[in-house]
Amino acid sequence: MTRQVEIGCWTVFVLTDCAPNPAPCSYAFPDADLSTHPDAASRWLSENLFRTRFGVCLLRGPAGDMLVDCGVGPGPTAYFPGLTGRLIDSLAAAGSAPERVADVVFTHLHVDHVGWSGAFPQARFHVAEAEWTHWSVAGVQAGLPHHVAAFERCIAPLAASGRLHVFGDDAGGLPDGVRPLPAPGHTPGHHAVLVQGRLLIAGDLWHNPAQIEVPRWCHRADQDKPRAIASRTAFAAQAEREGWLVAAGHFTEDVSLGRIEAGRFVPLSPSGASP
Repeated sequence: MTRQVEIGCWTVFVLTDCAPNPAPCSYAFPDADLSTHPDAASRWLSENLFRTRFGVCLLRGPAGDMLVDCGVGPGPTAYFPGLTGRLIDSLAAAGSAPERVADVVFTHLHVDHVGWSGAFPQARFHVAEAEWTHWSVAGVQAGLPHHVAAFERCIAPLAASGRLHVFGDDAGGLPDGVRPLPAPGHTPGHHAVLVQGRLLIAGDLWHNPAQIEVPRWCHRADQDKPRAIASRTAFAAQAEREGWLVAAGHFTEDVSLGRIEAGRFVPLSPSGASP
């Protein structure tokens, strides 16, 4: 299912690369006591299962197509055995193709966000300086082995070829209307992306809508849990205050777009009103 919204000069398509099998909540959120918030748990983590997807946002604008993140890739991927990405087919369904993609913005450099980076021959790639520094300097200590391997396989060649743009605090060099916002915690240089001041592409701020209600429920992949909690809390409050539409790449397709109201995530219906 392809979700589509108009945001200023951009047409935004919410795409899916692939979706893994549901995982037990005890694995995905190992420190979360779901009994403390039974309503949120029953609403979003039914049967004590974490259901997710690996999502990508395609933005079509006057200067060409842009992606925010690029999925887990075609496979095989050792960490996700048997999982095959379908991003190229998803792009085709949205009227795009790899050679049409002019820019790719990474929210961070985990394996499920960089996997198709070799598929876009015309693209310039963008990543925050803090994220690039972490993965390029820390080496094997930067993260779990499958993330380190993905950096070496997908990101290091882009840097070597001069196609990786590392942006600083001023976020210069990105397309107009696209503003990366620091959201550290999940990784040191994790960023969300604000489009035209109206759509927040959340990256991995939240893996599940329940975390909007209970930000202390950390996903196992959060590298700095206190900072991740602080980022989740601050962005949820700002998104509600500003009335931003939220696109979350790990929310299931049926709730991949929505708003935050009264401290809860409210999905936009597939035929919902324009943002």
